[in-house]
Amino acid sequence: MKKQKVIEKIKNDPLFALRHSAEHIMHMAVEDLFQGAKKVMGPPIESGFYGDFDYNGKITEEDFLSIEQKMQDIVDANLAIVVREASYKELKEIFQDNPYKWEMIEDLEKNKEKATVCEIGEKGSKYYDIDLCAGNHVARTSDVKAFKLLSVAGAYWRGSEQNKMLTRIYATAFDSKEGLDEYLNILEEQKKRDHRNINKNLEVFALFEEVGPGLPIWLPNGMIIREELERWGKETEEKWGYVRVSSPFMAKRKIFELSGHVPYFEDEMYKVTVPGEQEDEYFIKPMNCPFHHMVFKSKPRTYKELPLKIAEYGTVARYENRGAINGILRPRIFCQNDAHVYCSKEQAIDVFVEIVNLHKYYYDMLGLNNYHIELNLRDPTKMNKYHGNEEMWQKAEKITREALDKSGIKYTVVNEGAAHYGPKMDFKIKSAIGTEYGISTNQIDLYSPERFGLTYIDKDGKEKPVIVQHRAPLGSNERFIGFLMEHFSGNLPVWLCPIQVEIIPIGDKHEKYAQRVKEALKAKHIRVEVNDKAETMQSKIRDAQVKKIPYMLIVGDKEVEKNEVSVRLRTEENLGSKPLEEVVLKVEEMYLTKSLNLW
Repeated sequence: MKKQKVIEKIKNDPLFALRHSAEHIMHMAVEDLFQGAKKVMGPPIESGFYGDFDYNGKITEEDFLSIEQKMQDIVDANLAIVVREASYKELKEIFQDNPYKWEMIEDLEKNKEKATVCEIGEKGSKYYDIDLCAGNHVARTSDVKAFKLLSVAGAYWRGSEQNKMLTRIYATAFDSKEGLDEYLNILEEQKKRDHRNINKNLEVFALFEEVGPGLPIWLPNGMIIREELERWGKETEEKWGYVRVSSPFMAKRKIFELSGHVPYFEDEMYKVTVPGEQEDEYFIKPMNCPFHHMVFKSKPRTYKELPLKIAEYGTVARYENRGAINGILRPRIFCQNDAHVYCSKEQAIDVFVEIVNLHKYYYDMLGLNNYHIELNLRDPTKMNKYHGNEEMWQKAEKITREALDKSGIKYTVVNEGAAHYGPKMDFKIKSAIGTEYGISTNQIDLYSPERFGLTYIDKDGKEKPVIVQHRAPLGSNERFIGFLMEHFSGNLPVWLCPIQVEIIPIGDKHEKYAQRVKEALKAKHIRVEVNDKAETMQSKIRDAQVKKIPYMLIVGDKEVEKNEVSVRLRTEENLGSKPLEEVVLKVEEMYLTKSLNLW
């Protein structure tokens, strides 16, 4: 349903017909310019359109100009665009040399669906094209006013790695040059903010083919950011009543069968062979919940212990195909800010609201106020995806809705995306430039207590099942840090910056004083370096700004004499000379209060 919702949104976009027409024009241009290229398919998408081609040669971004020029020729030719019905026989004759179209035609024939084609221009003329298509389009090619090819990538036919790799060209189109220019400016800003580009200067993580795709290595700077976030998460959870545990990185198949992840999740799990135990199959854990359930089961529980909040920064691994991997935003291994809250039925709504408030606390502290909640329910067309009975699901959905209503936070309902054991609340956050990320979640689970026998003794002396709530307010370290890098464009809050202060002595004779300044800051646990390289002061300042270091403290004769430092911010603001003690206290304040300000 979520996918269907996106499709409906695209089709309802006023630019849909224009982009769909531009896609056909791009197909025509590519087939005209690249001998032997076969058009495959290419629908409009939310931000434009793409086209897939089977081509034995190589199409690169260097070819875009010639493709765009050919597209403009077709636009200028003012050709009519017509959709008409066609028989399966006619279609097979038209596309007898295109196996991809044949496969689509056979699918239409098998399902007894109406077949239509889109014709551009007149047969026998300089520009003519016919393609399988259901519409909608603009009336003539000249109605396509502004377009731009954006990138080229590989894509498997029908998304299967068993099929041939095709050439995919992404593009966009608008009804005016102004609209196109505005969109291209946004794209340029997104490119600048891409965490993989920012990482080149911040040196947060590294990826190596020798290690494997989607398996990031945290560099020293990255570990500082990660440990600061984890420290904050652990300190906060301690204040909110959580206890910490640690679970093994792998376990027998049996526990994942018990949790329901096998066979439901098995294709995304990594198998491990344990020497000497060939009779048992092991998996690297894809999530922490089964282990936390075992912690709950480790001894008899009573109502006095509820709600029991079990937390862990747990490393998990899930398979992502190469095409879906995206730096640290979508890796194959990641560490979750995970916890499971075990509560009674009577406590469930208040516990859920408390978890929502915990999410809000984290986001407010980071200045992330552009977010909304999606309540993900079951996809009614795929009910076999979910465990448990209807009564269980109805009860879980009722608790979730009542809790969200009580929290007062706005939410939308999506009939897809529920966990296999229960409904899922997702926090969707928009970055500073409007890019949306699914960062964190909370889920009501009535299935696991039954499977694992998770019960407690209530006040009346009777044994009752608990309700489990799965939550991860800070998501995974990898995804959250990647998001923060892009949101802040690398200018992380002072408390998260790997290097918070760089001291720049003007000359060699000022290095001794620079070391004194460094020690004064280190005494306050500020992360500080002295740049004593044989470079000009301006070069050192530029280098610090590129690395997004919040404070540059410049020291020369005057500063040494007066026990001061000259303060420059990464914003290029020059605050001038200030007493050393004042600066130390100010930086410490920004650090300890987790302020979003610099001064």
